[in-house]
Amino acid sequence: MSRIKNLALAALFACGMTANAQSVQSTTPVTSGWQSVWFNWNKSKVKSDYKEFNAIKFNQLSLGYSRAFSVSRDLPLFVEGGLGVQYSYDKETKIFNETANVYHTEKYRVLSAVVPANFLYRWDIPSSKLSLMPYVGLDFRFNIVGRNRREAAMIGDGSIQDFDKKSYDLYEDSKDETYSHKAWNRFQWGWHFGVKLQYDKHYTIGLSWGREFNDFAQNSKIRSRAITLEYAF
Repeated sequence: MSRIKNLALAALFACGMTANAQSVQSTTPVTSGWQSVWFNWNKSKVKSDYKEFNAIKFNQLSLGYSRAFSVSRDLPLFVEGGLGVQYSYDKETKIFNETANVYHTEKYRVLSAVVPANFLYRWDIPSSKLSLMPYVGLDFRFNIVGRNRREAAMIGDGSIQDFDKKSYDLYEDSKDETYSHKAWNRFQWGWHFGVKLQYDKHYTIGLSWGREFNDFAQNSKIRSRAITLEYAF
């Protein structure tokens, strides 16, 4: 938690420094908005009171569109909103019964709609084609569909002796004889902060860190770090 707070303070400090540098080095800051398409790779980790959930590490791939609007005539301050789709997946294999050599494989797959919203400062670095853009914002995600494919195998004499495969809806309660599941929450929201580096007002790479406010499952939240590639126009 302290590490995230320190990074957030550093991002805000960077905003202040770049604002001062902009006012000194340039009298004509860029204040017009832009549009962009983006691809995001997000490595997420679960923080939970339940041991089995702490093993989940979602890989999340997102594709979307955003638009930035100027909020000041004199300063390069912008609000940026977007819409995208996200695919999340994870696969975990663990020993269920060591004595009987029973293994469980959990395969999570989730398709979501995502809405990022940012407050952003743009600093065009003098005598270069580079722009530095620190930002902070909110994430909203609606999980459209998600399933867990559970495979159980008993290993004996170096081969699979018995095998069972079942698939469950993550957003519906299940009271199967061998698997009890309480529905996950479809709506998630959280906050993030990061920085983008843009070249020639088109090609952008960004890094960000974030965490969610509400539980996706009982006493379980998601923390994430992301790399984003954008093309602005």
